[in-house]
Amino acid sequence: MPTAWESLHFMRGAAEADEPMGSKEKWWVELPMLGERPWLLKLARLDERDGTVSGEDWAEWTVHQLAEQLGVPSATIRPAMLENRRAIISRSVLRDDFEYLDHGNSVLSARFPGYDQSVQGENPGYTPFAVRHALAEVAPPADNDWPAGFTAFDVWAGYLLMDAWTAGRDRHHENWAVVLRADERRLAPSFDHGNALGFQERDERRVRMLADEAHLMRWAERGASRHFVGQPKLTDLAWSALNLASRQARRFWVERLDEISEDAVRSVVSQVPRGIMSEVTHRFVVQLLVTNRRRLLDGYSST
Repeated sequence: MPTAWESLHFMRGAAEADEPMGSKEKWWVELPMLGERPWLLKLARLDERDGTVSGEDWAEWTVHQLAEQLGVPSATIRPAMLENRRAIISRSVLRDDFEYLDHGNSVLSARFPGYDQSVQGENPGYTPFAVRHALAEVAPPADNDWPAGFTAFDVWAGYLLMDAWTAGRDRHHENWAVVLRADERRLAPSFDHGNALGFQERDERRVRMLADEAHLMRWAERGASRHFVGQPKLTDLAWSALNLASRQARRFWVERLDEISEDAVRSVVSQVPRGIMSEVTHRFVVQLLVTNRRRLLDGYSST
């Protein structure tokens, strides 16, 4: 059974310090009742068209729940309210003060001196092949029971499979990291999944897609990354990474995805209150996940 949707409420002044990376309003908060690690409070952005909440909060919470089903380590997410603003809190992926993050752009630059860390869109050096080499001496995430011989890149390829399944389009080079602890280097759990599940679409369009399977399929097939070389489709990007990973990694991730039933997906999505996610959006998200799962598994069968 997925974790229940239970919002935590905050007042202004609870935040400690701004988080400089990214474009959302966000602050670190200490929550002793939830453990010693700090949590990043992120406000859901407002749609510039009409001031409605865009849906990044329910998208990020839902992807975290789905990541747990798939076996992808990810930052723990809880829904929240900052006074009258919808938000989420994301638990730090660092276990204590002896660890810190080295983001992907820095990891790639250390391996490839000519890599441009500052590029915000499509980066000519950003490919799964480059990431595999950059992670060559990095261990998989801690606190997971990985198959023997699993590499950090084997796990990272699973992150891209999750992105393709959930229509996550924001796997830029600062949206993954390596955890450094003394001489130890481990891939960090996945984080920052708000740009997923068609969170920005209007219900009017979702209704049209639900009524026309071909329309939904066309929408899903257009999903692409604007960060990797060539701006590849999400499914192509996932298979590119999985084909560079070990054979056991391909089998592991495909089997995990294959085991997830529509009922399991529905049980996750149904936890989001109708006041946060409309009935139409509930139905759309379930159908999108069912469609993308089928597309990915069909792609595996064809290879």
